[in-house]
Amino acid sequence: MSTQPAALKTLLVEDERMFSEMLARSINDLSGLDLAARAFSVSEAVALCEQQPPDLVILDLALPDGSGAEVLEALQRLNINPHVLVLSAHAEDFVPAPDVAHMIVAVISKGEAHAELSRHLRAIIQQHNPGFEDEQNLINRLTAREMDIFTLLGEGLTNREIAKRLSRSAATVATHRKMIAVKLRCSGAALMAVATRHRIHSGKIPS
Repeated sequence: MSTQPAALKTLLVEDERMFSEMLARSINDLSGLDLAARAFSVSEAVALCEQQPPDLVILDLALPDGSGAEVLEALQRLNINPHVLVLSAHAEDFVPAPDVAHMIVAVISKGEAHAELSRHLRAIIQQHNPGFEDEQNLINRLTAREMDIFTLLGEGLTNREIAKRLSRSAATVATHRKMIAVKLRCSGAALMAVATRHRIHSGKIPS
């Protein structure tokens, strides 16, 4: 029986609380990542790196007690070499110091953070775990009927309630649900959580 590769321990360093929440949701949507910690300042970020070296750092440059560049310097000093995605309102102006440049995968403008961050995160996961398929890729393999049932699972409906909604038998829905569980590699409460998260992320219900 194959086992899922270990998720990348991720440190999110961002002082704007609402933006941090948005980024955290993006990270949590990718099953290849583990949001191990969040920091809101240089000092918090350095302390967390000392406690638990991250595999991946998403790093804002403008922090209340200094620059994200200081976090990069601390990583170098601690001999920690994670993947780093730098966020900046002035991404085009950032030039990293030569001794930390090797850690930086990309410098992303905050104005394009959602789409660009997701793209780079998926690429990092694929590099770390060749052959890894994230949650969305697995969902995309569902058939049209399976997607109908999966969407209704996201509403919290039972098999019997879904059967009534789709004018199908409960046994037919149960069969489709088993196939969905096989394709998404989870069942029970975990499957319900994936379905709910997908509906929120796709904008079909309020978050």
